[in-house]
Amino acid sequence: MTELPPIERRITLRMLAYWEKLREGRDMPGEHDINRDDIADLWDSCFLIHTRNLREHDYNYTYLGQKILDAYEHGLSEDSANGIVSPNASKLSGSFSKVMEENKPLTEEGEFTCELLGTVKYRQCFVPLGEHGQVDAILGGMHFKIFPVEALKS
Repeated sequence: MTELPPIERRITLRMLAYWEKLREGRDMPGEHDINRDDIADLWDSCFLIHTRNLREHDYNYTYLGQKILDAYEHGLSEDSANGIVSPNASKLSGSFSKVMEENKPLTEEGEFTCELLGTVKYRQCFVPLGEHGQVDAILGGMHFKIFPVEALKS
């Protein structure tokens, strides 16, 4: 019996692979190519923002996944100076600008310490969506893991 390869868990690699699959030789896929059923297990960790909003400094998301809403609601990024794990688009504007300028995906990972919660390790991915070399929207995904303060003291 042939063993199946393990399923990739990292959101960054899975989103990049999905984006590449949808491109089909184009610069980038369009928003209409996204099928949330294809990434159903990631969908609650994703967001969608239109670049016209970013250009106007109007940071309105057209979709925010429940896991992102929950993290933000519970103050995950409030003690963080850089707000990495945050749907606050003004804090992510540098990443969004880079994706829009280069028409290429961007991945980031790292960690920060939140005094009340502990160490937060995160991965995030931003992929451009659009046509004719013009980024119309950015699909993003964020995963994070909290290592509680108590665990750090052990």
